[in-house]
Amino acid sequence: MIGPLRGIDHAIVGTDDLEAARRLWQRLGFTLSPRGRHKGWGTGNYCVMFAHDYVELLGQIDPAGFDNGLAAMLSAEGPGLLGFAWAAEKAAAAAEWLGSRGLPHTVKDLSRFIELPSGNVEPRFALAMPDVPYPGGFKPFVTEHLSRDLVWRPEWQSHPNEAVGIESITCVVEAPLALQAPFEAVFGLGSAVATDDTLAVRGGRGGGFLMFVTAADMTFMHPAVAPDEPVRKGYAGLTLRTASLEKCAEALKAGGIEFDRDRGAAIHVPPEQAGGVALAFTQA
Repeated sequence: MIGPLRGIDHAIVGTDDLEAARRLWQRLGFTLSPRGRHKGWGTGNYCVMFAHDYVELLGQIDPAGFDNGLAAMLSAEGPGLLGFAWAAEKAAAAAEWLGSRGLPHTVKDLSRFIELPSGNVEPRFALAMPDVPYPGGFKPFVTEHLSRDLVWRPEWQSHPNEAVGIESITCVVEAPLALQAPFEAVFGLGSAVATDDTLAVRGGRGGGFLMFVTAADMTFMHPAVAPDEPVRKGYAGLTLRTASLEKCAEALKAGGIEFDRDRGAAIHVPPEQAGGVALAFTQA
């Protein structure tokens, strides 16, 4: 059973200072798109674009505007990885399919302005928002891009750290293996694969997967998180693929970012160096 989902569309990093987050992610070796503003809301973003997915830095730019729960999430969890979206060619079809699997969704439209030197452009999206949580209590939504050419620009996809896409999102839960059967009930047999006490889940055909781990196992997935260090519950880590681990390391050094490397040469940035996100890079 594949269904209409096409893997991870984007990961969302929440921040209480959007401009500070922009400067930090530039130091991490990323090229950021110009600032965006959600139409009718008080939130704005900068995006790290790859060929098929992206990372969104989300913050409040108008204190009086609607924040879609951002302030509450930041108050409860602090800055860091706050969520993600699935990709789909048609949000309505995804909503219908997920509803048939016991996860009803509501479709709504959203647009945002991107502040270009030549003037604002307005990408549009159709979203399928979950009415009930997924297994484990998570609430990802589905994104259909209605104006991809305004968002996926070649000049925004070239990064000094050579990052090329999202490999996985790490989620900390109490009992990862208890989620295997519920996720397979949604996405089909084989969509959730257990290894020891961890669980890898794919949402349909496409890139990126979710890795569910216990707090005790977080340090094995992200060695820059010390075994005795407090671990963020829920969305905790982000692993990206890079075309060159050596160029990635050079970019991090140039930005003054501290990092570790494991025996497989993967790069691990501690949360305090990446805006609350345990950030890793693997060879593409």
